[in-house]
Amino acid sequence: MSAIAPPLAFQPPRIYVLDDVWEKPSAARRAERVAAACPAAEVRTFSYDDLPDIVVEEGWNRSQKMGGMETVPPPIPILGLFRFDRDAVARDAARMQEAYTGGGGFPFSLAAGGGAFSFFCSGRSELKPNPEHVCRPQWRLHQGRGCPHQCAYCGLGDYLISHVNTEEYIDALAELLRRNPWQKTWLYDDVMDVPTLEPQLDSLAPLMRFFKSTGDRYLIIHTKTDRAEAFLETGAPENTIIAWSLSGSIQSRKLEPETGTTEGRIEAARRCQEEGITVRFKFKPIIPVPNWREDAEQAVDLALSRTRPDNLSLTMLMWMQVEQLRECISSDLIDPVFLQAAEEVKEEMRGIRFAPFPHHLREELYRHYLNAIHQRDSDIPVTICTESLEMWKSMAGDLGYSPSDYVCGCGAGATPDLQRLETNPWIDARPAVHLDGRPVFAQEENEYHMIT
Repeated sequence: MSAIAPPLAFQPPRIYVLDDVWEKPSAARRAERVAAACPAAEVRTFSYDDLPDIVVEEGWNRSQKMGGMETVPPPIPILGLFRFDRDAVARDAARMQEAYTGGGGFPFSLAAGGGAFSFFCSGRSELKPNPEHVCRPQWRLHQGRGCPHQCAYCGLGDYLISHVNTEEYIDALAELLRRNPWQKTWLYDDVMDVPTLEPQLDSLAPLMRFFKSTGDRYLIIHTKTDRAEAFLETGAPENTIIAWSLSGSIQSRKLEPETGTTEGRIEAARRCQEEGITVRFKFKPIIPVPNWREDAEQAVDLALSRTRPDNLSLTMLMWMQVEQLRECISSDLIDPVFLQAAEEVKEEMRGIRFAPFPHHLREELYRHYLNAIHQRDSDIPVTICTESLEMWKSMAGDLGYSPSDYVCGCGAGATPDLQRLETNPWIDARPAVHLDGRPVFAQEENEYHMIT
């Protein structure tokens, strides 16, 4: 890696660096490179005791979608250290929370060094998918939390927590892999787009090289970037899968302003595939913009004419009520049929995770995408992601899969070129264990556990 890194794509006014970072040479070098890539930024050193006041001062105690803000400033990086002593993390997080005087929420546990690895399971105790959320049990890998993409529907934009002791992280990860041989593919990262901080952060390349050394484990990098260099400069294409979130041109230009465009993401995928990296696409989240049918067909046609993805996934915009939808996305950017339907069923959909759009319209949209894909290539596995069990029952015949055997873009057993899972994923996940050897499923299930 060159000594002089190019500027970051986003330029924050300040960067916060944990005092302990400066005591670790490799971590300090990462912090210095990030700071050097933001020449106008003020670098402030902080301690855990300082953080509650900083959160209030910076206004990080609010939760707001980017589309609901008059102006969206770049996120402010908080560079810290992962720690693998859960008791110490809990103690420091509790102390910060007690001193905190602001409203709203802030992830003090993450800022205190927790959350390197999380175990997710939406399934029921009888080893079946959750009727409201069909998603695979798995360990997930995290760099931190936050994103500079400024997508209108997202609330991860005020701050960007990133921990910089990558070598210690990889040592802990190696032990987690050893204790969980059932999991073959590992998602990195579902709450942060790590390539946006590369090559300055220099965490992606060591992690890709680590997975290359494992033989039968694969790193799945989830991203919206159009910067292929973030992956190609590592020299480690083996055992890496890149899952691009993809959207049509209207959505990418008007609702995802700091991401790569549709064309840019596909071009980055093409370059990576040419170098031997497995490529996948998630049309996620699909927003029913005006003329969404034509937008979908154009995106599918471009993606499949330039690349041959390993598999494809479809996910509509969810996770919000219609009132939130109106607050963050202008009504003229939503198909009026979908918007009216969302208003009509808003009380019926209240509190349901796949709100705001009703089942029949989500199904119509999925079928349109599926038909467009199959017209291009009928052999590519296509699935619906984080959808309801009811939707799976409606579409299983056309998809050719069930919740127990589909190969998704980021699941725990989704190795390259796999057409169908060989075993039930909820059963596979039962051997999941912590770094300390304790079984994960000894805890209450059906929750997202930030446990390590």
